[in-house]
Amino acid sequence: MNFKTIVINWHITETCNYHCKFCFAKWNKPTEIWSNPENVRKVLANISQHFRSQGYFHIRLNIVGGEPILFPERLWNVVETAYFHEMEISIITNGSHLENIRPFAHLISQVGISIDSLDHETNLNIGRECGGKTIPLETLRQKIEDIRKVNPDIKIKLNTVVSMHNYNEVLVERFAELHIDKWKILRQRPFNGNHGVSDYQFYAFLRNNFNEKFMQANVPEHREDLLTAFIGCEDIEKPSEPQQVIFIEDNDAMTESYLMISPDGRLFQNGNIEYAYSRPLTEVPFAEALSDIKFDNEKFESRYGTWLTQDAVNKMERFFHVVEDDYGDFECFAELSDD
Repeated sequence: MNFKTIVINWHITETCNYHCKFCFAKWNKPTEIWSNPENVRKVLANISQHFRSQGYFHIRLNIVGGEPILFPERLWNVVETAYFHEMEISIITNGSHLENIRPFAHLISQVGISIDSLDHETNLNIGRECGGKTIPLETLRQKIEDIRKVNPDIKIKLNTVVSMHNYNEVLVERFAELHIDKWKILRQRPFNGNHGVSDYQFYAFLRNNFNEKFMQANVPEHREDLLTAFIGCEDIEKPSEPQQVIFIEDNDAMTESYLMISPDGRLFQNGNIEYAYSRPLTEVPFAEALSDIKFDNEKFESRYGTWLTQDAVNKMERFFHVVEDDYGDFECFAELSDD
């Protein structure tokens, strides 16, 4: 691997207060090693030693679930240990208990909130509910504002999975009101008997919601260039072009392009049928565990660029004939001949 930045997604728990029908974060109730602080220390030390020895200056630990914020004390131990190893820390959450990270929000660089719909009935159908309750837009806005009061520099990302339940929903205008830094639109993956969504459903959502200019008009005023934020140089010239907000990932882009750790401390890789696992990171060096799975360096790097998004947009435009088809002056009703 020849890139200087690496992102590790640790699914620290399978427990969640939601029950999304398309969720792929399932491991048949394994032993969750994060309940033991020594296991957390071993895993993060293993990661740090491997990538520091390979010359990586920036390691981001992305803490995922399940819903990790349901257990704030355990989560704090992971955050504190990652901070000790000089890792950047981000968290993915459904946002229902976002207030639980307030005590240590100043150590977190980014919060990704999974929001697939702002319609109550749609969220009920998806399974994004707890006891019949879903998150209204105003409640979500207040939760985000409260976290920004603690850490004004925190970046807010929204993750939306396009499914049969939300493919015709228009979210872009209301999401822009939240002044987010990034919106990642993902296509529901076929997994464990779930067939995902059709091309029509995925491209219909993109057609209704891909409006980068609208999102750009609502980016946070405090937003900084990533390079400036990483190395702390305030006098670096900012890019003249606006930073991209909307990113799109189709199914192929999500396969073998993530470095993920399961709740029981093993690297795992997503396939179309079932997961492939490594030996536990509490027992073997990271390099040996990595050799047990497939990981595509180029796909990893491309997920942080812009061409995957543009490729998806181009496919959507061709699908709906937004751009002119290159058929020349073909006359539909002319008599045809071999000449």
